[in-house]
Formats: sequence, C-alpha cells, structure tokens
Amino acid sequence: MYIYELPFEINKELCRLLDIEDYWKELAGNQMKYSAFDVTDMEQTARRLAVSPTNQLFTRWGQLNHRVEELFILLYRMKHMPALDCLKPVVNTDFHKLLSKHRSSSSVKDKNTAIVKDNSYKKSSQKSDGNFGSIPLPVMLIEKGAHLPASSGIQDNNSPSPNYETSTDISKSSSTHGDKGNEDDEIMRNVSAIPRMSYDELREATDNWADRNLLGRGGFGQVFKGEWKHLPVAVKRLRDNNDRNKELIREMCLNQYRHDNILPLYGYSLGGPEACLVYQLMSGGSLEQRLRVKTHHPPLTWSQRYLIAHGVARGLQFLHNMAGTPLIHGDIKPANILLDTCLMPKIGDFGLARKGPYGEDRTHVKVSRVYGTKPYLPDEYLRSRCLSPAVDVYSYGVVMVEMATALVAIDRARPEPLLSAYIHHQNRLAIDMASLEDPVLRGTAHSYPAMCRTFVGIGLHCTKFQRHERPTMLEVYKKLDEINVPGKNFMM
Repeated sequence: MYIYELPFEINKELCRLLDIEDYWKELAGNQMKYSAFDVTDMEQTARRLAVSPTNQLFTRWGQLNHRVEELFILLYRMKHMPALDCLKPVVNTDFHKLLSKHRSSSSVKDKNTAIVKDNSYKKSSQKSDGNFGSIPLPVMLIEKGAHLPASSGIQDNNSPSPNYETSTDISKSSSTHGDKGNEDDEIMRNVSAIPRMSYDELREATDNWADRNLLGRGGFGQVFKGEWKHLPVAVKRLRDNNDRNKELIREMCLNQYRHDNILPLYGYSLGGPEACLVYQLMSGGSLEQRLRVKTHHPPLTWSQRYLIAHGVARGLQFLHNMAGTPLIHGDIKPANILLDTCLMPKIGDFGLARKGPYGEDRTHVKVSRVYGTKPYLPDEYLRSRCLSPAVDVYSYGVVMVEMATALVAIDRARPEPLLSAYIHHQNRLAIDMASLEDPVLRGTAHSYPAMCRTFVGIGLHCTKFQRHERPTMLEVYKKLDEINVPGKNFMM
C-alpha cells in the first residue's frame, strides 16, 4: 500500500499523534532526511492551508511513491509505539514482529511520549535539493546491511541472507567480464552501498525473464518487471558485449548522485550469464509512451506536462551544478524520462553519462566518439565532438517541443525532418506556435494555447545553434518555476 492510499481514519489518527510535540519534524528531518528548510516550508504551507503539518508531510512524501511499510520502519526507528499500533492493520504481518521485538527489549512508560530523546531534526544530515529523498527506506536499510522481513518471517540481523552476495566479491566476478584494473577499482569505489543480488534471485523475481514482464528494449539490453524484497522493480539485463562494463560502471557511479528526479539504482548482479541492474519500477511508463498514447493511460494534461518538464529541469540542473565536475547525461529524450504513479518524472538510462568540463575557464571537453540519439543532439557535438552541459540543454529543448506538439523528433515527411530545425523554420515564418498544439488537446476543453507557446518558446531558446546562446538548465528551471499554472501549488 502506498502512503497516499492510507485509509482516512488511520491517516487522521497518525496526523494527530505526530502533530503532538511536533514529532512529525523528527520524522521529516531525522528519518526522511528532509532539510530544515524543507521542514519549515512544509510547516508554513500547512499553516497557510490550515491543515495538519503531518498530513502535509505525508502528501509530499507520498508523491514520491513511498509505501506504508517504509513509514512503519521509520516510526519503528523513532520508537513511536502509538503510531506503530495505528499502522499495524495496514502492513504485512511480517512487520508485526518488529513491534513484539521492541516491546520485549524496552519498557514503554507512556504511549504518547515514548520517543527517542534526541529529536533535534536540525542536527540530522540534510539532503541536498532532494538528495536521498527518492530512495525507499527498505533499500536504504538493505544497503546498510539490515535484513527486511521476507515471506518466511523476520530475519535475524546477525544471520546472513542465503541469496545476498556481498560487494567484497565484486573484483572476483567482474574479472570475468572484461578488463580488470581501473574498471574494477572504479566499481569498488562506487558500489559499497549498493545491494548485490544473485542472478538466480533476479531470474526468480522476473519469473524466468517471462515475456509478459518485458517492459522494453534498449541499446544495452532488455528491461523486465519484477518483485524483489516486496518491492516492485525494473531489472535491466545487459546485453553480452564489450560495452557492458562501461554501462555498469556509469550506472553504479551515478548512485552517488541521489535526487528525487533521478531514477535510483536499487542493486546489481555480476557473475551470471548477463550483468543486471535493478531500479525502482516506474508504473507511469515513459514520457515517450504517454506522448504517443501507447498505454491505457489518458492523454497528459497541460498541468501534468508542466509537472514533468519542471521535474526533468530540476534533475538536470542538479547534475550540471553539483560541486566539482558537472555530469552530462548525453541521451535526454522522452524514452529516458520515466514517470511514477503520480507522474513525478525521473531521468533514467545513464549508460552514456560522462563528466563535463571542470573549472570556470573550461566550456567543453573533446570526446573521441559521439554517443546518443541524433535528433536530440546539437551540431557542435555531432560534428566537433564538443561535450558540455549545453548538449543536455539542447536535448531538453527538443523534448519540450515534443511535449507541446507531440511531433516526433525526426520525420522525413516534413520539409525539415529534424524537429529542432522544423520548429525554428516555423518560427521564422511567424507561425503561431499554438497551432502546433498536441492534436489530442487542441480544440478540446483541455487546450491551453498560451502554455503551448511557452513550451515551444523554451524549446526554441534551448535549441539555438550556438551553444553559448542557450540558457543553462538552472535558468530554465527558474523560468519554469515562475510560470503560473492552475493548481501548481497542489502539484509540487
């Protein structure tokens, strides 16, 4: 059960319990790792809307597709017995043993005050702009060596899991899949906190790679739907080729860049017939599927398109503005923008990600080979192999135009096959961009000509031929943040 599916009475009682003495702040700060700024913002929003601050917290956290079981574990760590009792009816019976374990190890003096003494949430390690906020708690615990309840019952923390491999074996396994040396060292430095799974475990999770669980195919392999440790997951089975280790290394190195709008890596597998990567399952499909109406979902509204555009811009500006060297995704396109149930976008497929220029005096780096999807790549990268954050900006601009118009990135039936060239051609002809609005919206009650013009305008700016004329992703994000969209405060 997801947080947003909590029965009304249980949610109401939890809010009452956690509003007392501001226990919700400890939950938000110490346990969920929200920053003091975020907690203050939630408190002020709740006061303005005249609602429970705990409810505001649940609303925000629930938008990230967190589950009731995760909340239960957080409250268990807080030792908040009344709240745990409140959640007991809606969690798996395996979790009930945690209650018994806690009661047998400590005496509870008062059910409303049995909270950890140090509830100073400001002292907790703060997340950076969404950092860590998108990692489900069970995965965080597994990464730290804890064992969650399985179908056979709670495992003792001192008992090794029979299916759980330790990352200390990685150099042994990876040596059979390509060059050892630097690649093994780089993996070792970046996977210490990532759960390692056996190939057989993942094969079982996907029902022996059943065709009905196949979510899609890409340049590096196939992606399957599965269930692991009570979590719905997507398993990428990497194709057996020389680039496999490069894909694996890049995805694992990315694991240090945690953000709400970046698809989190749950785990990996080495040593089997194929290397595998395990991710959060994005039940909303990809932006590509939604724009082409390839799923059972209804067409995206303009408010939803705005939410997606805003989230992708937020994720990209985070990657481009991290301390040190910026990270360039290199393959931003609708197929790599994944959506959860609430349409929160997460950028996926970092197999082509590379580090960008370091230092203020460097604008780009020269690369030996160009990777990516041509219709989304700018001329300076395709012809001169100049890699910079402006490459992602250009790709994002093409995506913005696609979101507004639903036109494909390349169509040889158009006067200008490439969408970026076509839209600039239409602009030079002074065509009203609202006339290009997605046909599924144009002429309906959901049409929004002004927003269509805004999206295309941003797309035009981002796809300028000269890279120095394009905005940064931070500038794009700020511009989107200033746009007044109906119901915006309830979406964010």
